[in-house]
Amino acid sequence: MPEAEPEQSPPPVFPLPVPWRGWVLVRRLSQLFFLLLFLILFLQATYQGEDHLKWPVDLFFRFDPLLLLEHTLATGSIVPSLLLSLLFVGLTLFVGRFFCGWVCPLGTTLDGCRRLLRRHRPDPPPVFKLRRVKYYLLFFLLGAAVFHLNLVGLLDPLSLLFRTLATIIYPALSYGLEEAFAKAYDWGPPLTYVSEPVYGYLKDTILPFRKPVFLLPLLTLTIFLTIASLERVAPRFWCRSFCPLGALYGLVARFAWLRKRPVKLCPDCGDCQPVCKMGAIHREEAPRHQSAECILCLDCQEHCPKDRVAFRFGGKTPRPALDLGRRQVITAAAAGVVAVPFLRLGSLAHRPDEFLLRPPGVASEADFLAQCVRCGLCFKVCPTGALQPLGFEQGLDGLYTSRLVPRLGYCEYNCTLCSQVCPTGAIPALPLEVKQASPMGTAFINHYRCIPYTEGRDCLVCEEHCPTAPKAISYYAGEVPDRHGKKTWVKLPVVNPEQCIGCGICENKCPVGGEAAIRVKRSLRLEM
Repeated sequence: MPEAEPEQSPPPVFPLPVPWRGWVLVRRLSQLFFLLLFLILFLQATYQGEDHLKWPVDLFFRFDPLLLLEHTLATGSIVPSLLLSLLFVGLTLFVGRFFCGWVCPLGTTLDGCRRLLRRHRPDPPPVFKLRRVKYYLLFFLLGAAVFHLNLVGLLDPLSLLFRTLATIIYPALSYGLEEAFAKAYDWGPPLTYVSEPVYGYLKDTILPFRKPVFLLPLLTLTIFLTIASLERVAPRFWCRSFCPLGALYGLVARFAWLRKRPVKLCPDCGDCQPVCKMGAIHREEAPRHQSAECILCLDCQEHCPKDRVAFRFGGKTPRPALDLGRRQVITAAAAGVVAVPFLRLGSLAHRPDEFLLRPPGVASEADFLAQCVRCGLCFKVCPTGALQPLGFEQGLDGLYTSRLVPRLGYCEYNCTLCSQVCPTGAIPALPLEVKQASPMGTAFINHYRCIPYTEGRDCLVCEEHCPTAPKAISYYAGEVPDRHGKKTWVKLPVVNPEQCIGCGICENKCPVGGEAAIRVKRSLRLEM
């Protein structure tokens, strides 16, 4: 047998400098900072005694390039405040998809949910293929937006989180705290020596002036719990598979200058694969590091036992393709276009329901649907709770858009807060005097329920609360039968439709139980 050749020693390896392990701590502090800022701005979106907000409560929505792109395609115009999002697009080209891992408050919330759910299982293989879905959803939404169907607010992570906080978490927290302090007050001293000062502080800082009540609580809670529970399937499952904002940032991040080294799994290790919460690198599905999926969490760098992983600028290593398929992308965009007439089969955009009242200043139903991003800011800031989320009454394109429900609240005559917080201008910013003259609807009196007509006795509640000058509700003396059938003279209310602005305070204050005796219908002046 021929003599075996002596085994050659491998060439010497000159290791790169050991990366600083403190970046993971910096990333976590950044997540906590932006989540705290998001919550502070959320709490500041409230009436504080004057018709002016001191904080830019829509700041995070200005960071969202998806809202800018969708609004531009749907309306053909640009909202100047949303141009701030281009800064984040530029930073993404420089360092990668950092927004999802360092800034996004929903992503931070899902990280917290994963810790609570204590998930330690490996990712199932189908999860890696499902990440393409978010890109197809993005192209679907953009295709629909070209034909003025704006559905991005239903899936946008910032709108989704703010809407959930405003209509579910915050009302439940407020109700729980109010009940707890009420019980402590019933128990009396010495407990009240502590509870009352604490309650006073919370009332001045966190608790609302009135208990908030919103429609669609079960649907909103179900959506949020579903997204949170998906963390049991895989970390950041929503971000991986369905988030359209993440898909947009992923398309940009593919060309980022900052890149991971090495780009492939080390053949003798591979420890970074199971710790990657986004599945940005996989031995079978993705042989190279996917910069479009990486959110710069840096967990791979922290857990690398041999200090090989590092993120460095530059390099000529080929960038892995997203492998979306040109035909699939075109199909997704075309599906968004084709879906427009089908999704609007139940829409009333051109024939709104007679009791569908929109916020002040909204003149065109079609324009409002094209601009509203369902963020919930107007719900949160309305001092009377009049603005409520719309259900499926107007089809999918109207879901979670804001409507005025007078029986739950009324449009405060001296308030323009909803227009101040709207990030896209769906609720026009009007001077107070213009807003006070802008009709949202017109009140009418149901004589079969109105107390003076049915019981033959005076009731001037609607006239007393009417805020316009001169009042839109007046009265005249008329003879009607009382409950015993005897004719009697009473003051009968009457509405002047030319003076009424449809604020809804008359319907809100009407003492008749159930359906009010005076209701506000959508004004014909809005359709003319």
